[in-house]
Amino acid sequence: MKFIQLSLNDKRPLQDAAYDEWIRYIFRRYKDKNTMLKYLNEICLHISNNCEVVTLTTATRLKEAFEELNFIGRFTQIKKQSGHCECCNLKLDCIKLSEDEFATLQRVVKEKLILGNDLFLKTSPEELKRFTSFVEKTAPYDIVLDALNIAYSIGKGDVNERIKILNLVVNHFLDQNKKILFLGRQHMLSWKRGTLMHTVKKVYSFFTDDISQDDPYFITAAILSGPETDIVSRDLLRGHRFLLQHENLQRLFQMWQWQHQWMVFVPRHKAIIQAPLTFTPCAQNHDNSWHLPYQPENMLNAGHLNDGTPDCSNWLCLRAKN
Repeated sequence: MKFIQLSLNDKRPLQDAAYDEWIRYIFRRYKDKNTMLKYLNEICLHISNNCEVVTLTTATRLKEAFEELNFIGRFTQIKKQSGHCECCNLKLDCIKLSEDEFATLQRVVKEKLILGNDLFLKTSPEELKRFTSFVEKTAPYDIVLDALNIAYSIGKGDVNERIKILNLVVNHFLDQNKKILFLGRQHMLSWKRGTLMHTVKKVYSFFTDDISQDDPYFITAAILSGPETDIVSRDLLRGHRFLLQHENLQRLFQMWQWQHQWMVFVPRHKAIIQAPLTFTPCAQNHDNSWHLPYQPENMLNAGHLNDGTPDCSNWLCLRAKN
């Protein structure tokens, strides 16, 4: 287990051969079924604690192992809107961050993304001071909009189309009486200024310099605002998650992102505002059952739309027959 943890710390998840040998050892070493089940559960707990997505090969090996211990194993899907398993109808939990975990995330995000070298390469201390002062005066918010990212969700549309989608998103959340922070860049103010300002005047707004890196601003504004604040952006934020470096901090950030990130898609010129997941898409245990996500062998060629949330169509459902 020490070597496994070292491997994970080095960003090297276990390969199929390691999982296979782990399972073989359990069946070779123990004869009592309850003891064997205890250690198989330990493998699943390892997958859950590290938010791992195993391969189809490993998922199949786990399915066979549990079936030898009187379990029913089925490949299934999780309903994206509700979080229910299509096989057993169990609803996966939304695992929220504790107060201490969120406080840690607040502290580290401020240190890494705002005070760290990443942001100062493309901003100024004056702008940073102006921003932090603004957030202190106007937070907390319900929603923080990554305005430029939303505007470009329209693809190759013109300025009128970009302003139209921004107005639609703003009105969507205003209709729910949400307090909104609109984070944009200075050059956006030249987009038919009167039309854009008609949208902006409905909300709190902050425009960064064009040379600034605006992603850390909207992430930090949202997290410093508090545990109930959501973000709207199609940016998957992988780079900023990587900057947190420590595995546990990256896991906390990923869990926060799953629970708080809305996305805007405009297929065929019809806007879709996608809400955050209602469940945490990591392996979960409920009584005598496990649900584990896996990656199919043909995933890279399946044409799956990467909308920033895990693929809910590839899960393994394991439950005791009794």
